[in-house]
Formats: sequence, structure tokens, C-alpha cells
Amino acid sequence: MSAVTSQGRVLVRRTTIVLTLGLLFLPLAVIVLLSFNASRYGTLPFEFTLRWYTELFGRGDLFVATRRSILLSTGTALASALIGTSVSVWLVRHRPRALPVVSAGLLSAVTIPWLILGIGMLTVFQTLGIGRSTSAVFLGSLVTSLPYQVFIVLARLRALDPSLEEAARSLGASALRAQARVVVPLISSAVLGGALMAFTITFNNFVIQYFLMPFGVRTLPLEIYTLVRTGYKPDINALSTLVLLATVVLIVALQRLVGGVQRTVRPVAGPRPDRGRD
Repeated sequence: MSAVTSQGRVLVRRTTIVLTLGLLFLPLAVIVLLSFNASRYGTLPFEFTLRWYTELFGRGDLFVATRRSILLSTGTALASALIGTSVSVWLVRHRPRALPVVSAGLLSAVTIPWLILGIGMLTVFQTLGIGRSTSAVFLGSLVTSLPYQVFIVLARLRALDPSLEEAARSLGASALRAQARVVVPLISSAVLGGALMAFTITFNNFVIQYFLMPFGVRTLPLEIYTLVRTGYKPDINALSTLVLLATVVLIVALQRLVGGVQRTVRPVAGPRPDRGRD
């Protein structure tokens, strides 16, 4: 009887997982299929075509918006990597007591909905005279992506053995040289992973861009939103498929980087015993 009950629980869990994944990925699969369907309204029978991709590549406004999104995301990722890494090193090496307070503040920035952050940033930037501008969008994107960079680098720094940097100092290296030659190579994967996370968040951050982007200037999420409001066209499916593909590539690369960082972290438990010694 217990075996039957256990099998029933396993079946329920598997069914729940399958239904959840189906609800999550089915709309994405439909968009991808419709991007290759010859019907303008997505009706059956399915006829394979690349017409919508051809029309998509013939529209210059979409590529201008895409280039603007890539530039914004790249700039935010670079700034996040530089500032986030510097803050993480400063906290771990020089202000460890301030680490809980700073972590709590950064965690609040992650948990607060972006809708609230967007409204608050717009109010603050208008008070400062910045208003809706590319500078406001950059600062808003940096604020929303910086906590992820700090958390990823902090996790790597706290797992490092401090004696490695102390050994470099004992051999005559200055503090700056020890960090550049010892610490930076060891946390490089975490820095790159955080920058990739910042790029992905900024590229897809519709809410912040909607509130802070100047009127008439659109990034790719804003351009897609405008196209959907003015009328459905199949080339939107093609564009969504390309964005989905790029996002999947970035996520896979991020998982590999973060996973590589976690696999390289080993607890330091002192020198290994010589097992081959009699």
C-alpha cells in the first residue's frame, strides 16, 4: 500500500512539473512556429516560409532599436562590472562589517518591483533636472542590474582563501599588485558572469525604459510594444524568435560561467596529507 501511495505522489509531482513547464514554454513554442508559418493570421494548415524574416530584415527602424538596446546593455554591463567588482572587493577586504548592511540594501533593490522603481526614478530624475533622457535610462538600468553583479562577485570573493593574497604580499607585492595578479584572475569568471547578467537584464528591462526613455526614442522592447499596440504583424513573431534565441544563448553562457565558478571553488582545509608515504 505504501508503495502505491509513493508512486502516486511521484506521478502527481511529475504531472505538476510537466504542466508548469508546458504553460511556460508553450507560448514561446507557438511564437516560434508562427514565425515560419505562411499564414498572416497564424491559421492552419502550416506552410513553412521565411517571408516574415525577409520583411523583418527590410525594416530599418527595428534594427535601429536593436542597436540602441545593444549599446545600452553593453554600456550598463561594463559599468556594472567595474563598479560592482570594486564595491565587492572593498567590502570583503576593507569593510567586512558593512557587508550585511550593504547586502540588505542591494537585496531591497532586487525585491522591489521595477514598476515602483521606475516611478520613483522618474520622480527623482525630474527633480534633479535630468527627466526623461538617455542618461536617466542608463542610470536606471545600472541601478537595477548592479545588485546582481555585486552578489555574484561577493560569493566568489568570500569563497577565496585570503592566504593567497597574503602570500603575494609576503613575497614583496604591493596591495594593488597582489589584487591585480592574484584576486582579479580568480574572480574573472564571476565578473564576466555578473556582466552578462547585467546585459540580459538591461536588454529586457521594458519597465525602466518605458518610464525613463525620451519620447520618440525607442529601444527594442519599446519598439515591440509599439508594434503590438498599432496592430499585429507576423514579422513581430520573427523578431520575438530572434530575441528569444539571443536570450537563450546569453542564459546558457551565464549558467556555464556561474557553474564553472562554483565548480572551481574548493574549501581550504589545510595541506593535503601525503597518501603515498608509508
